[in-house]
Amino acid sequence: MDLVNFVATDVEEALRLSFGGNEVLGAPSPVPVAPALRCTMLLSSLFFSVFLAVILLRMSRFVASVREVAAACIEARLVKATEALSLIPVIAILMIGTRLRAVQLAGNALGAPPMWAQLCMYGATLACFVRFIADVSSVRHSDSEVQDTITTAMVGVRHTATAFLFLCCGAIVLSTVTMQATGISEPLGPSMHCTLALVLSYLVESGIREIVAAPRKVRKMEDPPYGAISPMSSPDVEEDPLVLPTRTSMQFPPMLCVLLVAIALRAVQLQLETRPWAAFAMYTTTVATIAQAARSIYAAIHNQEIPKTSLLGDEAAGPAFSPNVAFDRQSLGVFWAATTCCIYVGTVVVLVSVAAMESKGPSPEVASSPPLSTAMKCVMTLTVVYYLAYMALVVGNFMRQTMGSWAINSAGGVQRSLAFAPMLCVMMIGCRLRAMQIGVRDPPYWAQCSMMVATAAVLIQVKCSLVSESELITEKLNDRDVATKLAVLLILALRYVASAVLFLSVAALMVSVAGRPETFCE
Repeated sequence: MDLVNFVATDVEEALRLSFGGNEVLGAPSPVPVAPALRCTMLLSSLFFSVFLAVILLRMSRFVASVREVAAACIEARLVKATEALSLIPVIAILMIGTRLRAVQLAGNALGAPPMWAQLCMYGATLACFVRFIADVSSVRHSDSEVQDTITTAMVGVRHTATAFLFLCCGAIVLSTVTMQATGISEPLGPSMHCTLALVLSYLVESGIREIVAAPRKVRKMEDPPYGAISPMSSPDVEEDPLVLPTRTSMQFPPMLCVLLVAIALRAVQLQLETRPWAAFAMYTTTVATIAQAARSIYAAIHNQEIPKTSLLGDEAAGPAFSPNVAFDRQSLGVFWAATTCCIYVGTVVVLVSVAAMESKGPSPEVASSPPLSTAMKCVMTLTVVYYLAYMALVVGNFMRQTMGSWAINSAGGVQRSLAFAPMLCVMMIGCRLRAMQIGVRDPPYWAQCSMMVATAAVLIQVKCSLVSESELITEKLNDRDVATKLAVLLILALRYVASAVLFLSVAALMVSVAGRPETFCE
């Protein structure tokens, strides 16, 4: 009998750990990690592991000063597979936003989405892993029939996983919109409205790109040199400066969604409300971003060459130019300038509004804005750096005749350094949501320190990229004096140390999310 009771207890605990939230099994003593957070941790593990592997392979090649075929082959496969990772930040923040909506409607930290929505989260996570594995396996290095068969099969698996992923994401969005409270349901706020719209737009754009690119034959993969997949190193960018601004349509939505969900979390946890002018800025920024996505979708449909998106450098499809109409180019330039201006101005207003959010108090004395949390400060900092980097990317492209290769190579290095930013912010928000689930306002002190250290590590990598990238890629280091060589090598070493610190900080954030409630009291 004791054995039966023991087994029954284990089964019940396994069910609790599998589904989390406030299910009919009752609230367990150790509050389980919510499915949304569990899926976010799994996706983060995949995301950062791939980048860590690429960094280690490149570092080994740099130290050894040789180009080993095996290492180059593995590195090239992983670089190509980052195409499958481009959706992960958006999917993860969608899951967190859905969980946050359930908490808002339940009125307590144990609120959970419907069971079918939680299962869709697990399904979407599984599909992301399958897409990655298929991408790694779908590139051929020979023209043998066996290799062609394997490649064709893996491409089919990837397309199937992509379709399943989009269905799961659509179901998650539907659950967020249709969830109702037992009493009076509080309407979706502006930040969640904009987040869902951006997620749908991003998924539609990604899906159309994959559909248009599907008929193309799988190209024989060659080992891409370090920096070759930067958008500024693309041949058409060198020919036409107007192409590059159109290639950021899939770069803004992930970071903007992260910022909006962070604002929504702050509003739900501290009972704050968004001011009307801030809501207007959110909607304006969202409309401008979706307009750019729509223009890119039109380009993807009418363009013969549809490069894919790599998180180590965006190669999204540019616009389709009319071959004999100059007005088309002028109108296109005005369109991208206007929408980009709206995105940047709107984002600045949204950032300013975070500190101006008011409490839902009955009197002006009560309606004050609480101080910003560590997670919110880090998300805002990374958002500013992220947007400034892409602005510098565009400006550097137009000024490359004046600034030379430094602008091109440095901008590409900065972009690679910021590839971690959206997913890092997702982990910070997840850590704060876990603290909210436990019943405390903030994560443990050591987790907050990890957030600040990770943010500083990203900033250090960005600064180091401005100095070392051009010297190393253009092979000008051999012509420099000893002092310059030493300085560049020290900066490169600092960059790798910052990368190591970043990954350790991410690991600490994962531990804080998966840890027991007692760790939040430390």
